[in-house]
Amino acid sequence: MISVKEAVNQASREIGITQFDISQAVGSLDQDINQMTALLQAVADELLMDQPYESDLGDGYWLLGQDGTYKTKPTQDTDVILFNARLAINGLKFRFLKAKGLEFGEELRDFTTTLNKLAAKANAEVIDLNTDPGPVQ
Repeated sequence: MISVKEAVNQASREIGITQFDISQAVGSLDQDINQMTALLQAVADELLMDQPYESDLGDGYWLLGQDGTYKTKPTQDTDVILFNARLAINGLKFRFLKAKGLEFGEELRDFTTTLNKLAAKANAEVIDLNTDPGPVQ
């Protein structure tokens, strides 16, 4: 498991927007870090629609606070993400690059591959982006 701050820190370092560890994620004065923290919600929303997280976290709570309360959005850097750490980092990377209008194909592939591996381990349906119509609007 990984905290909100650790996920944002790792993703920002891997795509090169920071060279050093960030001091905070939630409420950061750095616009990119603040945007990345906000995008974590979009990553969670997408994951909660598919297996294995749809059945595991179907109630919408995807964070655990230090006091043991379950949360639907990050309020502290120490909130622990209840889904796979690598999935959180890869999801943040592709969402951030996409939001900035930059190339994100490799990061999306990494995210999808990780999600499919986790789904296969959970004996769940594997998502094929070529045939999956996506979420129903």
